[in-house]
Amino acid sequence: MKDLNKVNIIITSEDNPSGFSSLNKIDVKVLHFPMIKTIPYSEIKYFDIKKIDYIIFTSKKGVKYFFENQEYKNYDFNSIKFICLGKKTEERLNEYNFKSAYTCKRNYSEMMCEELRESGVIDSKNVLLVQGNLANENLVNCLKRFSNAYRRDFYKTLQNKSENKELETLIENQKTYTVFTSPSSFDSFIKNYNANKTNIISIGTTTSSYIKDKGHEPLITSKMQSYEGISESIIDFFLKEYDYEIS
Repeated sequence: MKDLNKVNIIITSEDNPSGFSSLNKIDVKVLHFPMIKTIPYSEIKYFDIKKIDYIIFTSKKGVKYFFENQEYKNYDFNSIKFICLGKKTEERLNEYNFKSAYTCKRNYSEMMCEELRESGVIDSKNVLLVQGNLANENLVNCLKRFSNAYRRDFYKTLQNKSENKELETLIENQKTYTVFTSPSSFDSFIKNYNANKTNIISIGTTTSSYIKDKGHEPLITSKMQSYEGISESIIDFFLKEYDYEIS
């Protein structure tokens, strides 16, 4: 059985790492070094919200920045229905006292369009797609094939450009497993740190594909695209590969 007391799991997401609480089952240190931060767009390109039938959210941050936008903060959404990508996004929508009319089962935007097309939910409807500035145009272009879809960015992602000496020391001198929850967090990381000095853990196939395109190989790719899913994948890894037992 391996001694995990000196193993450090580094979380690079912006959010508080409380979603990784199940890692407390194993004797590792969980450390938070955010690689990115998101900020709201103060001005959104105009669209006529009165004509919108459905609003699609692809992330928890999309929900947050949409409802906290001053122009829509107190709007009456009774005539508008909401669609969410995954349960976590739906749960965040519920926090604002709204319910999802349809929640896509898979947490991947590339699968969302096909699921919505097959369901017929938004056929010929006026649809607002809420995203961030780093999202590509694939989803909105696909939605336009069977709906009147508009994309608006309600937040933008900024990379952490400064090097953290504590993190640098950890990576250089100790056993580390670094968790990446987006391509942008990995991109920010490799600008300041040597990714070859840490074990790479990815939230899902999209992030893993990006990491591989950059010439690196994830040690673990979570089967479920959530913090809880990553945590379980890490625990499974230690159980199988390190002959570790949970007490």
